[in-house]
Order: sequence, then C-alpha cells, then structure tokens
Amino acid sequence: PGDLNVTVRGEDMHLRYPEGIRSTVDADLSLRGNVQAPTLGGTVRVKQATWTRRLDTSGGLLEFGSGRSGVETAPTPATSAIPLRFDLEVVVPSSLRVENNLARLVASADLQLRGTYERPVLFGRAEVDRGEVTFEGRRYLVTRGNIDFTNPSRIEPFFDVEAQTRVRVPGQTYQVIVRAVGTLD
Repeated sequence: PGDLNVTVRGEDMHLRYPEGIRSTVDADLSLRGNVQAPTLGGTVRVKQATWTRRLDTSGGLLEFGSGRSGVETAPTPATSAIPLRFDLEVVVPSSLRVENNLARLVASADLQLRGTYERPVLFGRAEVDRGEVTFEGRRYLVTRGNIDFTNPSRIEPFFDVEAQTRVRVPGQTYQVIVRAVGTLD
C-alpha cells in the first residue's frame, strides 16, 4: 500500500505492559502516513493501572538512584526494521496506583509519547494525588509530588516529591519533612 489510514478503537483492554504494570485502557488510535514513514497517533485513556514491581533499596538512601531502581531498559538496536513514529496522548485521571514494598500512591498524569520506535520520548507531568511511602521502617505521608518528563533525547523522569512524618521521643514530638528532587541518577 502507498498510503496508510487505519483507525482503531478499543475499550476496556487489559494490558500487562510495561513489566510490573497491569492496566485497563480505552484507546482511539490511528496509523497514518506511508509504509516508509508511518505515524501512530491518538489518545490512550488509562481507566485503571497498578504498578506492583518491588524496588531494591538495599544500598541505602544515597545509593537509591544509582542504577538500582528496579527498572531496567533494554539496549536499543542501531537500526530497526520498524520506521514507526509516535504522536500519542496518554491521559491518566487519578487512575494510576503504586502498590509495592516502598509506596502506596494514587497518581494522575497527562503525557505525550513522541519520537520513534527505537527512541521513544515522553513529555508531560504526573502528579501524586495522595499516598504514603515507607522508608527505613517509618511511614511518610506524601504531601505533594510531581514527576516531569522534559528531556527531548530520552525518557528521564525528574522528581519533586515531599513527604512528612512525626517522630515521638519521650516528652517531645518532631515533624520530619523529606524532599527528593532530581532524576534517578
């Protein structure tokens, strides 16, 4: 075929991708262009998603982001037989839950997937609506949290998360506020 113009609609589709995430989505997608340069566009609305993958924090606080996040990326091939480009909007209206050994969170996001099949790029923001994080045996209430995707050359989340807890010792109570800002690196 010379030109592509395919439209697909899916409702209540159950996915297990990426690894560690189970989700139910609705999607309105289109594949347009030609065989040499197709573009997959449209909107994916996440109705429900749960991330349950455990994170290894055995290295301690200062080594948490040094490649031990538990999220591994496969090496990208030098050339691909798939010349696909992305132009997708991913809408997550308070439907992403994180339930693992470190956190119980509910988040929402508005993201755009761009780039190519070999080099996808993610833009947009995810916000923590509510949740708690467990660290060093203590539970912290997340008071605010944003994850921004702004790097135009790779998928690299930038975190700005704040959490607090109360520590009681005989005769005194302390409020401890922790803030993490930056990339995993």
